[in-house]
Amino acid sequence: MKKRIIAAAVLAVALTGTAIPAYASADSSKVTLSGGGGTLTSNAWRTTGDGTVSGNTRKWEYQVSAVYSGSKKVTRIRTSWHGGAAIRNGASFDIGVSTGGISYGQGSSWVQVNTPEKYWENTNGAKSSDYRSNMIVTPGKDYRGGTISIVNTAVVKVSSDTRVYQISAGA
Repeated sequence: MKKRIIAAAVLAVALTGTAIPAYASADSSKVTLSGGGGTLTSNAWRTTGDGTVSGNTRKWEYQVSAVYSGSKKVTRIRTSWHGGAAIRNGASFDIGVSTGGISYGQGSSWVQVNTPEKYWENTNGAKSSDYRSNMIVTPGKDYRGGTISIVNTAVVKVSSDTRVYQISAGA
C-alpha cells in the first residue's frame, strides 16, 4: 500500500507539476494489451480522512488518470470517474465538474450515493488523460465519516487493434 501511495504522489506531481498533500489514498490498476501492444494504467488518488472543513463544507482533493505505455498509436484515451459518499438531510455531494453533483433530501438516514460519471478524453494521439479537482459535501455535518471514495476507469483504443481496453481503480 505504501508503494501505491508513493507512486500516486509521484504521478500526481509528474502530471500536474503540483505538490500534493502528504496524506493520501491511492490505487493503480494495469491491463496488458494483446500482441505486445503495451499497457493501460488506471490511477485514482484522493486526500484521506474526513476531508478539510471550511465553513459549512467538507472537501477532499482528487486526481484521476489513464496512462498508456507502449509504442502503438493511440486513437483515443479516456479517464472517467465518479465519487461516492454517504450523506443525509438534503446534503449535496459535488465532484467539481459541471453537473457533477447529487443531492439527497430524504430525512436523517444515511444513504450511500454516487455522483454522475464524468470523463476527459483525448483523441489527438496523446498517451494519457487526466483530471484533478475536489469533492465537496455541503453541509459538511451531513457526511458520514469514512465513506468518501473516487472510482476511475481508464479506456484506450490503439490503431492496430480492434479491441477497446479498460481497467478500473478506486481510492
